[in-house]
Amino acid sequence: MMKKFILFLIAFTFATAQSTQLNNADYFRTVLPEIARTWEGYVMLASGAAAAGMASFADKPVRVWMTQRQYLPPVLDKIGDHYVHQYWCFGISALGALGKGLQTGNYLEPFRYWTLSNVTTVGLTYILKYSIHRERPNGRNRYSFPSGHSSAAFATATMLQMWYGGSVGIPAYALAALTAFQRMDDNQHWFSDVIMGTAIGIAVPYMFYRGEEKAKLQNAPLFIPPIAVSIPLHFPVKK
Repeated sequence: MMKKFILFLIAFTFATAQSTQLNNADYFRTVLPEIARTWEGYVMLASGAAAAGMASFADKPVRVWMTQRQYLPPVLDKIGDHYVHQYWCFGISALGALGKGLQTGNYLEPFRYWTLSNVTTVGLTYILKYSIHRERPNGRNRYSFPSGHSSAAFATATMLQMWYGGSVGIPAYALAALTAFQRMDDNQHWFSDVIMGTAIGIAVPYMFYRGEEKAKLQNAPLFIPPIAVSIPLHFPVKK
């Protein structure tokens, strides 16, 4: 049901989209290079990888502590699991894009940002999963690192933070943290898995948003303030 809702929402907004400040041709010509030059995102990814590497030494002790008992109540455990598994997070971020379109009268830009952020986040996550082949703590498969639930949940939170600030972003980050904790509480992921997933989910949408903002500033038309010139004219008065 949620997948059908998301597809309908995207189709509707693209069908009714108005002209954008940056059309698709401009986007690929000017924005993508700016995204690639957004160095803060690389710092976030590198920091996440370093933190995950250090956290790997605590993976087994954390797992022992997490599996001693179920820390989350059944309701929160279900929310943390279903938030990504049932596509709730993608629906929430799609509603965020729709709301941004209603604010600005421009639907295509927020949905373009939504699409590229999610596709890149999920793509990078699964490239690492299939490259590293880390076994899950429960032994179910070898696609543990990084946590896809964590990266998707934190990508949603980051998009909402970029669009609306902390009033919406902070609750979304809290829900993302619940999702990451649930993955360890359910013995699906190691501690280092969720750290790297968190870094990806924050860094990728941040780079896409900041890159587009910088491209808009660089391509804004030059504003020349009007200059008033006063020329005194004196005409002789006949007496």
